Amino acid sequence: MSRIIEIPALPLEELLRSTPMEGPGNTTTKVYRLLRQLIVEVRLLPGRALPEKEVAALLNVSKTPVREAIIRLSEEGLVKVVPQGGTFVATIEVQRYIEACFIRFRLESGAAAEAAKRHTLEDLGRLELCLNQQVEAVGNEDYPRFFELDEEFHRTIFSTARLSGVWAFVNQAKGEIDRMRHLKMVFGVRRTGEVIHEHRDIVDAIRAASPEEAVAAMTRHLGSLEAKITELSRNPKLWSYIESINATTTEKRKPRRSLT
Repeated sequence: MSRIIEIPALPLEELLRSTPMEGPGNTTTKVYRLLRQLIVEVRLLPGRALPEKEVAALLNVSKTPVREAIIRLSEEGLVKVVPQGGTFVATIEVQRYIEACFIRFRLESGAAAEAAKRHTLEDLGRLELCLNQQVEAVGNEDYPRFFELDEEFHRTIFSTARLSGVWAFVNQAKGEIDRMRHLKMVFGVRRTGEVIHEHRDIVDAIRAASPEEAVAAMTRHLGSLEAKITELSRNPKLWSYIESINATTTEKRKPRRSLT
């Protein structure tokens, strides 16, 4: 039987203090962005407790922005708040992953079509630059950087379509997709070469001002729900890890019994 890969559970202090709170926004937004990054990168493992007081102390902020950030993460399904039991990183739910894929397929295909209609030379330049950087990242085997550039590519599709606000919705909905993608990297499931070719087809279709070809290229790139399910079933180690995490975190999320 294949050994299940163990992802180390690093101390909360090490995780929070080694990851800077960067980017625009108020304190709540920065705390939210930091915690979300750690969750989707599977550094904060499923089932991990997130005590508001401890998180606030380690980040040197008040409890209010931490509480508000946790509410946002809870709404995305990345955090579970158990009454009288505490706050925990949510388990990895395949059904939530499939639902997020459905949302992404529909909205990104539409964005590709609009990008083909509305693009400028400047938009094409940004997409080409991102593609070249992806090739460089793969050549350097810098897969975390490739992940960032993949995000940048898809965000640029929405900005090219003049639908940047829709990207914000997609990004919020696809937390489980991002977490699954990072898990795949941990388990050595990569298709970076294919992704670059598929991105190239999308850019070519946008340059040709063909909405139909852009939708077809995006559809080939993102795949289908059936393909996503088949992909998961072909990676038993990944399934075993997800099942083991779900089994070991059930007890953690039960409400505490009252002593009175």
